[in-house]
Amino acid sequence: MNRLFEISRSGLESAQRSLTLTSNNIVNADTPGYTRQRVDKTPIGLNTGNTSIGLGVNISTATRLRNDMNDVLTNQKRQEFGFMSYKNQVYERLQASMTTDSGGDLDVRISSFFDMFSELANDPQDTSVRNSLISEAQQLTSKFKNIDQTLSDTGELIADTAQSTITNINQILKDLRTLNDSVVQSTYRGAPDPTSQDMRVKKLEELARLVDFTQTNADSGAIEIRIGGIRVLDDEQAFELKADVSPNDQKFKVRVGVGAIIDISGGELGAQIDMYSNNIPDLRANLDQIAHSLVTEINNIHRTGFGLTDTIGRDFFVASGTQAGTITINPDLIANPDHIAASAIAGEAGNGDVAFQINELRNASLIDGRKIVDQTIEIISAPGSEIYSLASQMETNEAEIAMLQTQQERQSGVNIDEELANMIQYQNAYQGAARVMETARELYDTLLGIVA
Repeated sequence: MNRLFEISRSGLESAQRSLTLTSNNIVNADTPGYTRQRVDKTPIGLNTGNTSIGLGVNISTATRLRNDMNDVLTNQKRQEFGFMSYKNQVYERLQASMTTDSGGDLDVRISSFFDMFSELANDPQDTSVRNSLISEAQQLTSKFKNIDQTLSDTGELIADTAQSTITNINQILKDLRTLNDSVVQSTYRGAPDPTSQDMRVKKLEELARLVDFTQTNADSGAIEIRIGGIRVLDDEQAFELKADVSPNDQKFKVRVGVGAIIDISGGELGAQIDMYSNNIPDLRANLDQIAHSLVTEINNIHRTGFGLTDTIGRDFFVASGTQAGTITINPDLIANPDHIAASAIAGEAGNGDVAFQINELRNASLIDGRKIVDQTIEIISAPGSEIYSLASQMETNEAEIAMLQTQQERQSGVNIDEELANMIQYQNAYQGAARVMETARELYDTLLGIVA
């Protein structure tokens, strides 16, 4: 008789627990990050000699129906997407400043500048041509400085953003440390904490967008996180990341713990470090190279010529300003355009040989065997080229993430129809167990009546 009561009791508890979990699944069907659960059950039996007697059902635990490997793979793709997405945003801003619809891009300014020397070569004594040449030169130097300033400001903004990203990463690591504690303690008690586990999954998704990392699962239920091979989270503590910025040499490093440098190559932080330390400096260096070639080559020719009023050999640009941010027209020429050297012979105002030689520089191979305008077009087109390349990679990456998420959703997502069907099954199981208990009670009452 006791066996019947024990069997029915275990059946009632099992059905009730299953109904509870199923109800929780249903109400969380649209909760982001929720993982559906199932009750794991095992039959209870007793061997007596040659006979095996069933004693009901045992509820072992509640299982989260989630593929952990899928999460790892998806986060790896998120790290790649975070890296490409941030770079794409920066290049879009640079493209907007380096190529415009107004027709005043750097390559156009350089071509117009040389065009004015061509006009000066044809009519060296025309004052209006000389004034127009100064105006074009001023627009050219202004364009150089504007682009250089944009690149400089973008680098500083990226450094500030990277600092904020590190702060966010540190907070996520602290949150993961707290969730680790909750999961470990619940595992130790034999009562898993699925809510904390789901929250940990969401935190790992956030972290994957910001930085590349590897994850290891411990037997205790905790996770260990390594960035660049260096441990930043374990079941005991979360290490704090710190920025180490060197504006002078344009380097951004990240240190952890006692000061070890972390090699970060993925996520938004990886993109920020790469843009600040490599991509932006490379663009500025290429721009400086063009400015240096213009200043040096034009000055070399210009100082050999003569203006309209004296025989002094002058530089067209200030000799010390050989970078994009410092390129400057000789103030003597601005004050008196007659000093612009067009003639190769002193006293021959109508001679335009020097102006012609300067104009011919546009066809010379001045930078790595290339024309200066061609090199300029390549530089100002670089952001657009990067955007085009990143767009293709991002599209592929997004498709891979979507595919992995769909696969995970099939396993961990809640299907309302399936849950409702399960609810009916568990309800019938509960009613059946209750009927067994009622039958056992009737049998017990009958036995008592006979004994009495």
